[in-house]
Amino acid sequence: MLANWIKYGIINAVLGLIVGIFLSLTAIGDGYYVFAVVAPISAFLTGGLFWKILVKNNASKIKVIFTGILTGIISHYITFVLLGIGANICYWSTGNCTDSFGDPPASIFLSLAGAFLLSFFSLLFFGWLTVPYAIVAGLILHRIQKKKDVELMSEG
Repeated sequence: MLANWIKYGIINAVLGLIVGIFLSLTAIGDGYYVFAVVAPISAFLTGGLFWKILVKNNASKIKVIFTGILTGIISHYITFVLLGIGANICYWSTGNCTDSFGDPPASIFLSLAGAFLLSFFSLLFFGWLTVPYAIVAGLILHRIQKKKDVELMSEG
């Protein structure tokens, strides 16, 4: 049986995949396909980590809601950090992944700072979806787990 933090990470990764595919299909320009790979990874890591740290086994609705808010917001930043790291690995290992002028990607440190600005705009476009989704998903998972706990207690 999967741990709740893994379930929560997977649930958020599904939305990350949907948003990543949507962005890769609708964005103008090249290279947006990477969002279909990086967004679900970011959503899984962020959601799973926050659930594991904040909710653990003693889930309260407040902790679950706060976890959803953090997951829905921070996953955008992590997406752009992973994109920057990936672009640098790609550039230094293959010579590809240059910008539109043929220059190397931003350094890792510049990517960390630039991810704040990029995630701000990302939140404007998709945050209205990712934050409520992460909250509702967490509350549903919390309710399912509470039901299972009650059933186990009544059996035992």
